Amino acid sequence: MNDKLKNYLDAIFSPYENNPQVRELKEELYNDLQEKLNDLKQEGYEEAEAYHMTIETIGEINDLVETIQIKTNELQQKIGMDFSKSNLKHSDLRSSNLQDGKFNYCDLQGSDFSLSNLTNSSFKCSNLDKSKFDGANLTRSIFNKSNLKGASFANCILDHTSFLMSELSGVCFDHLVFNGTVFDNSGLRGASFRHAIFRNVSFKTDVKKVNFDGATMDKMTYAILKGYKADLKNVTVV
Repeated sequence: MNDKLKNYLDAIFSPYENNPQVRELKEELYNDLQEKLNDLKQEGYEEAEAYHMTIETIGEINDLVETIQIKTNELQQKIGMDFSKSNLKHSDLRSSNLQDGKFNYCDLQGSDFSLSNLTNSSFKCSNLDKSKFDGANLTRSIFNKSNLKGASFANCILDHTSFLMSELSGVCFDHLVFNGTVFDNSGLRGASFRHAIFRNVSFKTDVKKVNFDGATMDKMTYAILKGYKADLKNVTVV
């Protein structure tokens, strides 16, 4: 790694370090410049001359960075507004404040909401196949009638979240804590809740092929699951 080149780019991009898209741009630009620098040195240029020639190829990047920043600000200004019926496939929404956002009837396949605040957000009838919510706050969020196959929820907050009539087959919810969460009429075949904690959770759906090994739950949740013939031989009731 060329420390001088890295320090140069760090200085240019320092005002934008909190923007994930700008960080990705910097990483891509560094790799391209490093390759250019190596090529020049192989052509016989001295280190200092090759460095200056490499820097000169950057050109004016402020406009590009500013464009990314403007798009991010426009998205942030829509907090609480309606994104419904939008094509947002593979969107990078990491670490965003999207409280009260509406994403109903959206195509969000492969989108990344990791570490975002999605409190009170709505995802009704949306495609969230292979989406990521790792570390996100999904308190009181609504995912009714949505496709969530392949979605990731590691370290999520799922207090009073509704997954009513949604497709969650094969999704991993291991080690998570559920308070007042609703899974009624959802597809949960092959889903895993190993070592999860349940308080006042509703599972009025087919749970015979769901893994609850090592889970801890209150008596009400246990009664609902037992009524729907879940395998509860390795759970703890408190």
